[in-house]
Amino acid sequence: MSAMLHDAEDAMKQVFLLGSAIPFLFSLACGSSKPSSLAYVANNNASSVSVFRIDPGTGMLALLDTVITAPGGATYCEFHPSGKFLFVSGEFSNVLSAYSIDARGMPALIAGSTVPTRLNPHNLSLDPAGRFLYVANTSDNSVSGFRVAPNGSLTEMAGSPFASGITPYEIKVADSGKFAYTANRDSDDVSIYSVDANTGALTTIAKQSVGCKAAPCGPRAIEFAPSGAFAFVPNRFSNDVTVFSVNTTTGTLTPIQGSPFAAGTDPRSAGADPSGRYLYVPNTTSGDVSAFSIDAKTGALAQIAGSPYPAGAGPLSIEIDESGRFVYVPNSGSNDVSVFRIDGATGRLATVGKVSTGASPFSIALR
Repeated sequence: MSAMLHDAEDAMKQVFLLGSAIPFLFSLACGSSKPSSLAYVANNNASSVSVFRIDPGTGMLALLDTVITAPGGATYCEFHPSGKFLFVSGEFSNVLSAYSIDARGMPALIAGSTVPTRLNPHNLSLDPAGRFLYVANTSDNSVSGFRVAPNGSLTEMAGSPFASGITPYEIKVADSGKFAYTANRDSDDVSIYSVDANTGALTTIAKQSVGCKAAPCGPRAIEFAPSGAFAFVPNRFSNDVTVFSVNTTTGTLTPIQGSPFAAGTDPRSAGADPSGRYLYVPNTTSGDVSAFSIDAKTGALAQIAGSPYPAGAGPLSIEIDESGRFVYVPNSGSNDVSVFRIDGATGRLATVGKVSTGASPFSIALR
């Protein structure tokens, strides 16, 4: 594998490992918040999670507190469907940790809940019932699977880890809970799995090429339309987005006509709005967000007027609130989060502002 194929995250990893260890402690904010009004940003190089209150009118973020997490990076974070637990991967120490959320919305590490993964864990995904949690191990070509106990603690499931393609950066469980998918950056494909309803074990069904116009493609993430009918895969090396139709009965993927669709430079994530009409794709190197309308019948993408929209430096991930009004993009290079408002009629983005975070924010989760 040539050096050009490695993520900017790889360089960050080396910087972190040369640094001193960060003490393990927690700082809690005062006051209370409604459950749906908070945003949690994982600051990878600081091993911390910043907790923000969301202004319900503007979508803007106000810092409440920053909580130090288990040492070894706070890479990607994901909420349990109940909203009671937050899970955080740590790529530098190859661990996954579980946190309970108190009445004030602050995360607290669950005793004994920091569990080992394989090398370089990144994106996380839970099944819809919150019984199973999966993490993509980018440097092990595998997915680790865990059972989630009622108290949020984690136990690795039988058969884990499960083989993937080469350099999987994202694992995503379908809303049906029947299938799971990994985006495999360096084998230019998506692994498709069936999910055992009783044990959570993954069984490979197939691998589907992303079919970019000129390899290497570099599939970096996978996002589904709310209907489940389409899957969107941003390809970071070929600067485009592959669109698949999804057979929700078998889990298989089929590229749609006209795919892939051009994006900005180095797209690494994607988010579909709750209406299923719009798709937003942060472009890490060009520092902006491509906006597309989604054809409801075919899944084809069309650039929205004004796209791409400027973000910060190194936008890596994206989150859209459940109302479909606001978009949040963590910028790993400028240590902040860009906040946008969505025009519901056109899908255009309007910048609300930026808010500072800790060092190298990789991901954001809303509650």
